[in-house]
Amino acid sequence: MCQGLATTGVVGTITNGEGGSIGLRQDMDALDMEEQTEVDYASLIPGKMHACGHDGHTEMLLGAAKYLAQTKAFRGTVQLIFQPVEEMAGGGRVMVEEGLFDKFPVTASLWHAQLA
Repeated sequence: MCQGLATTGVVGTITNGEGGSIGLRQDMDALDMEEQTEVDYASLIPGKMHACGHDGHTEMLLGAAKYLAQTKAFRGTVQLIFQPVEEMAGGGRVMVEEGLFDKFPVTASLWHAQLA
């Protein structure tokens, strides 16, 4: 595992024998907003909340990581990329500039993308 890309980014690696390498990426940033809901999963940190699903995105990638680690239902390497600062369009760029794909090479990747 590598921590600190784009300050708070995290990359985990799961390997199962020989084969290619893919990257799975999700955003994990919170927004500077006060949580005004009363749901059980509301933010516990004042002034911060996951207003647009990033907590769900992170959970999906953690779920994929758990499944892959437990079942080994693949061959090769999976890079699990947890990207910060998606809302400001800076975290991914900074991670790449800091050597993300030099440190964690992939032959294919899957990114959640919002086209504007």
